[in-house]
Amino acid sequence: MPSHMYPDDQDGRERGGHKLLLAVLIVVVVLVGGAYVGGAIAFGEYFYLPGTTLDGEDVSLEKVSDVAAKKSASYDGFETHVTGNGIDLTIKATDIDLGCDGNIYAQSALEQINQWAWPYEITQSRELTVESDPTFDRDKLVALIEPFVTKGEEAATNAGGTGISYDAERGVFTLADGVISKHINIDAVVDRITEGIAERQDTIKLGVECLDVGDSLDKALSTANSYVAATPKLTLSGTEIDLLTPEKVASWIKIGEDLSVTLDENAITEWCKGELSAATDTAGTERTYTRPDGKTFTVSDDMVAVYGRSSYGWIIDGTETAKQIIAALKSGEATTIEMPTIQTAAKINPGGQDWGDRYIDVNLSEQHATFFDGDTVIWEADITSGMPGQGTGGETPTGVWVVDSVKSAATDGDINLKGPVDPATGQPEWDSHVDFWVGFVGNGSSRNGNLIGFHNAPWQYNPFGGDTYLYDGSHGCVRLSYESGESLYNVVQKGDVVVVHK
Repeated sequence: MPSHMYPDDQDGRERGGHKLLLAVLIVVVVLVGGAYVGGAIAFGEYFYLPGTTLDGEDVSLEKVSDVAAKKSASYDGFETHVTGNGIDLTIKATDIDLGCDGNIYAQSALEQINQWAWPYEITQSRELTVESDPTFDRDKLVALIEPFVTKGEEAATNAGGTGISYDAERGVFTLADGVISKHINIDAVVDRITEGIAERQDTIKLGVECLDVGDSLDKALSTANSYVAATPKLTLSGTEIDLLTPEKVASWIKIGEDLSVTLDENAITEWCKGELSAATDTAGTERTYTRPDGKTFTVSDDMVAVYGRSSYGWIIDGTETAKQIIAALKSGEATTIEMPTIQTAAKINPGGQDWGDRYIDVNLSEQHATFFDGDTVIWEADITSGMPGQGTGGETPTGVWVVDSVKSAATDGDINLKGPVDPATGQPEWDSHVDFWVGFVGNGSSRNGNLIGFHNAPWQYNPFGGDTYLYDGSHGCVRLSYESGESLYNVVQKGDVVVVHK
């Protein structure tokens, strides 16, 4: 029999097919969606996508927890050697509880990936980097550093405070061993060590950036040594005076706790007016010489308190010399300084004859004066010098003097020698006329206001020379006969040297 299809039956079957298809589609969608979400969860929390490198290491499909654990253990057994600025220290991981937070590290890497785009990302590759600062016990690290600072402070105390001192053997300022660690900035050292550990450096070197003073130490050393290097050469009348040494200059350099470098200008002036003057000045000093006749004598200022320092010999200007030394040192360049003088002499001969070959030699012991011009005697005479023990007069002053006045009554008018004023009469104790005067102690420096010089003595009837001076001596002058006074006047000149000795 033929079958018959009724409309309602056909519609039912069609409706049933549509429902089945929809169910299949729903199942497919659910499965696909579940797989997508599952992948997003897996690659967003538990695993790294294929083709992933983290800080240069392949972590494709590795568990996040495994990467975290590995990172946490990455500093196990680590150690580094820290050197510089007086520190020499080996730090082990266990010394400072060194480690790293692996979980933060691993998660930070994971967060750089879009987990919801994993179907696309799975076909790509990626290189991830994560900043991963090490963790450690800062107090334990500081405790390792502090002993070096303490040692530096002790070394600085033993080396004068700053630790910078002059090495005489090397001729330079140097920093004492261990002192530099006094200036360590602990915070800066910790930062530098942290940086080195993060980079896993097996040697960490500390530079000036880890010092409180920065490059001030180098500047202080450089400045101090520039002064030493500029030590000037001193000359007197062209002759080198080998007294100013680098070591002496070093003693004038003052380095403060703040590492400032200055010159002690007062000390320089004191040295020039003291030690340097004492070594170079000859005026008033004891000098031994040999006359052309072969006799040797020693002359000294044995009455300097009465008559003042003798007028011939070297006297440097200590104050001006100090100013020139200070300027030379500050210039930083070695120079030669011709020392300025207040008084000069013919020769550089400390302790010996610094006057020329023309001079009048006055021997008080022999009561005789001789005028030498080279090897030639151009004048000589017996004399009567000052009588010892006089209440108002005194001995002729010994020393090396310079003729400062030459007069004769015939050409210059009356020459009267006057004594001190008698308070009772208001008149000079003596007023004596002479014909010739050759003065060699003047400028009002002589005792009782009297000038000292050669002169004739019309009132003396006792013979010149011998022991006359002991009972009929002068008040300090050198008396001559008229003839001897006249002949001396005819040959003497201002500036001639007079050497008075016993």
